[in-house]
Amino acid sequence: MLKRLFPVSLRFALPTGFAFCLVGACNYGSVGRSDGSCVLDSSPDLHCDTSFIGQTGLALGLVGYTCTGAARPDENATYLEGVPRGLVCGERGAHGDGQGYCCTQDETECALNPVAICEAPYFGFQCRGPHRPDALNAALGCTQGVREGDYTDYCCSTIPQKDGCVNQNTFPCAQGLDGWSCTGNALPRGEELGANESRADGYYLLCPTATPGASVGLSAAQNLYCCYPPPPLMAGASCVQAVHAGCAPGRFGFACYGPDTPPEVYPPMVCPEPAFSGMSDEGYPAELYCCDFAPQSQE
Repeated sequence: MLKRLFPVSLRFALPTGFAFCLVGACNYGSVGRSDGSCVLDSSPDLHCDTSFIGQTGLALGLVGYTCTGAARPDENATYLEGVPRGLVCGERGAHGDGQGYCCTQDETECALNPVAICEAPYFGFQCRGPHRPDALNAALGCTQGVREGDYTDYCCSTIPQKDGCVNQNTFPCAQGLDGWSCTGNALPRGEELGANESRADGYYLLCPTATPGASVGLSAAQNLYCCYPPPPLMAGASCVQAVHAGCAPGRFGFACYGPDTPPEVYPPMVCPEPAFSGMSDEGYPAELYCCDFAPQSQE
């Protein structure tokens, strides 16, 4: 996956035709190009402007392109007074007569890094400040960033098809929830948050029943979550997360072993239906609940 990323400004003897500046506006010249071009493509088959989570009707804000040859829509990135400026694009596979991409509508403070050492199928981006390519473009999954002064370097690809989770803040989750995409049986974990957020092993996430990726036009291997980071559990609390309680996608399942109910342990939760008997995710008899995240009910 990731060998290591080095900033192009410091680690590489740049090839002929490559322009790189930290003062003024510069671009990547003809590096990494072949005879090819990119055109805007609004085809719904690319799924660039559809919602990832639930029935919210919110769009991702991405734009589709089809490119021929080795051309990419984000290869014309520039640096203006040291600030990277460029589109952030994710590959969507063969499309029409070329390669499909989903890209940010506007330039960001991230630039495609065509000479980064990223193990295929990953490719490099260099960003300034707190920006992450995968937080700007939900079609991407990126490794932990490598800091180099004012810049952070990433190796990114379309969401990896292996058991694991990627934090995706561009998913249209309710305010107070974080979006995640997972493969296999993996569940989101706090230590998988990006380099610019908490990575503490004890960072606890409360996640709902998964929304299958296939239901929103994505890979059947993907599961999508909007998760809530609750405060530490009170001593003696007897309700725990039960992702496999059989609740509808997007609803939060709980297994309770004692007298507590989920709203008493997790205040933003509201459970409109009564409990039903079943098994916890760990295989123990418990009273199960299907609940909704409703922070406004606590105001």
